[in-house]
Amino acid sequence: MDYKAGICNFCGTGCGHLLKMKDGRVDGVFVSQNHPVSKGRLCVRGWHMHELLRTEERITSPMIRRNGVLEKVSLDEALGYIADKIGKDIKNPAEELAFLASPRSSNEDGYLLMKLARSVFKTNNISIDSESGHRNSINVMHRGTGMAGMLGSLEEIEKAEFILVVGTDITKQNPIVGSEIHKAALRGAQVVTICSRESQIAKLSKKFVQVKPGTKKIAIAAMAKAIIEDTLYDNDFIKKHTEGLDGFANALGALKDEDIPALTGVESEVIKAIARDLVKAKTAMVFFSSGISGLDEDTISYIYNLFLLAGKVGKEGCGVNPITGICNLQGSYDMGLAPDLMPGYQSLGDSAVIKKFNEAWKTDLNSKPGKGVYDLLRDSSSKLKALFIVDHDESIVRFSKEMKSLDLIVYFGAFENSFTDYAHVVIPTASYVEYDGTYTNTERRVQLSRQKTDADKNVQPAWKIYAALAGKKGASWNYASASDIMTEISLVTETYSGISYEKFTGLGGIKWPCNDKHPGGTARLDIAGMKGALKFVPVSGTYIVKKAQDQNPFLLMMGQGQHFWHQNNIMKRTFIPKREYNATLLLYPRGYVEICPEDAKKIEVRDKWPVKVVSAHGSMQVAVKVTGDVKPGTAYVPYFIQDMISEFLLEHKEIIDQGENAIIPVKIEKV
Repeated sequence: MDYKAGICNFCGTGCGHLLKMKDGRVDGVFVSQNHPVSKGRLCVRGWHMHELLRTEERITSPMIRRNGVLEKVSLDEALGYIADKIGKDIKNPAEELAFLASPRSSNEDGYLLMKLARSVFKTNNISIDSESGHRNSINVMHRGTGMAGMLGSLEEIEKAEFILVVGTDITKQNPIVGSEIHKAALRGAQVVTICSRESQIAKLSKKFVQVKPGTKKIAIAAMAKAIIEDTLYDNDFIKKHTEGLDGFANALGALKDEDIPALTGVESEVIKAIARDLVKAKTAMVFFSSGISGLDEDTISYIYNLFLLAGKVGKEGCGVNPITGICNLQGSYDMGLAPDLMPGYQSLGDSAVIKKFNEAWKTDLNSKPGKGVYDLLRDSSSKLKALFIVDHDESIVRFSKEMKSLDLIVYFGAFENSFTDYAHVVIPTASYVEYDGTYTNTERRVQLSRQKTDADKNVQPAWKIYAALAGKKGASWNYASASDIMTEISLVTETYSGISYEKFTGLGGIKWPCNDKHPGGTARLDIAGMKGALKFVPVSGTYIVKKAQDQNPFLLMMGQGQHFWHQNNIMKRTFIPKREYNATLLLYPRGYVEICPEDAKKIEVRDKWPVKVVSAHGSMQVAVKVTGDVKPGTAYVPYFIQDMISEFLLEHKEIIDQGENAIIPVKIEKV
């Protein structure tokens, strides 16, 4: 029996584990005692990773749909078919072809998919839409600091005296990060949670500020306003390292102290006391979710500005920390899997960037930014004809009608799912234990996952398949290994310029930026090494709250479930988490809506009784879950029940886009 070190492939925490190998297969999972992130722990998902890797629901052969039936073919025939279809039927790929990338792909896979789309097929329509909320965090951090990622370090949570959690139930989305925060609280750190629902992390916090739905931004703005009005900020830090405070202060002018309690449901003095505690602490961090249910860009801007104002950026034990929910979501954006970004957050609209990549790739790039796949599918005037999809969760089935109208759908993935029902061509890809690849966790930590077992004879790593498809279109990509791809990434991406496979000699990987200035990586934002000042980013300066309506008196919130989150394709193939999910379905077969006891009494229902939730755009029938976690007049649904997603939430496009801050006025009726 053999044990091989690896990286958990579920959420964005980047925990280390040991995979138990038996007869060439993964037979079990154990903790990695010395890994700097997980420190000898795994969550319920990580403990059952081996169940995913042993599933029988693997795609084991390329297939082409003929006469409505998928038929097994060779990889060469499948790739030839794709290349031929694109050449004959897709005359304008810049408008007619799009790529839906995966936030679970390795950096090397993602980079080559991006290169395939832009260099070979001449389209910039490439995105990772179901997790595009992370772009909000990236935009704010990049605009304010020049570093498009977490500004702090997970290893330094233990050094934070003050920890603010905004919105996310981090103990469920990223349990190991939640565990670190809990440990910090036990050591004496002041943990404060601002949320509209009493989540598990709220129950573990020293202070829980339960704001009205949709008002987290206002609470954060009120904290910043208190710091400025009482001149609590470090004036020397502000003068030496920042610019733009006056603009931020002016934007706070529209928020009146006397309006704060009515807007947020929290007394002004409570918010001011938390602001004072933040400034008083020597070290402080803030955490919020980033991805499918993350915060909107404006709220993140207020959070970043608040911590910049408090001087809690660029110091040990400090940082603004968006937390990703998928293993390589950060790395996917690093690799340029967005319609307007090249690797390293280089703008597609910058002529110098285009010239650089044209020379590196020996190509002629289309410099016009593309569109995201979901935007193309939503747009009735779109000219989209062909779609490549890589190992994606199933939320895209909301566009069932639009997908059925496409001339060509190609699905690349390791596991069977709904996409195989739509695909004209299916290409199996290796799972992450069957090839070498790097993954970048939520704190910019790039880690190498080595091959541990062989794939089926008909299954190859995705990067090899992309290179072969490029060859069918006349390109000559001579990559002998994933290491060769990382070498190319380092040449065109400054933040990865010092990264190579040879540097991955121990546990823990390397945090970018890794370059000449920081050859060993960068723990946190390096203020001393910045070219310019830290910037207060622009904010809206508007403080409007969506209110319940006479006909729709409840404000409905959304969030995640621990065992089955994000419609997650890989969670369905892990027995224990799926069993826990099924146990929930036994109690609440079509999902549930949480309401408080007072509201349950008003509408004359009890726990598990069926109700109808009605909005201006649709309705759903679910069960009631009576709990004290929500306030009167508010309701909560977990974002994980398929029927709920397809029949109700997906009618609210603006709600999906708003993520965690979204609220829907609804009526709840007894059935």
